[in-house]
Amino acid sequence: MADTLEKRVAVLERDMRTLQSRLDTVEPRVEATEHDLQGIPALIKAEFRLVESRFARVHSEMTDLKAEMIRHMDNKFDAIVKTLAEFIAESNRRS
Repeated sequence: MADTLEKRVAVLERDMRTLQSRLDTVEPRVEATEHDLQGIPALIKAEFRLVESRFARVHSEMTDLKAEMIRHMDNKFDAIVKTLAEFIAESNRRS
C-alpha cells in the first residue's frame, strides 16, 4: 500500500511539474495578449481622430470647391450676359 501511495504521489508530482512548465510557457503569452488588448482602446481613439480629421479636411475642401465653382459660374454668367448685351447692341446698330 505504501508502494502504491508513493507511486500515486510520484505521478501527482510529475503532473504538477508538467502543469507548472505549461503555465510557465503560457503566462508570458497571456501577459503579452493582455498588454496588446490594453492598447486597443487607445488605437481605436487614434483611428477615430484620424478619420475625423480626414472628414473635416474633405468637408473643408468641398466647401472651397463649391465656392470656387460658384465664382466660376458667376464669371461665366457675367460673360454670357455681357456677350448677349454686345450682340443685342450690335444688332440694334445694324437695324
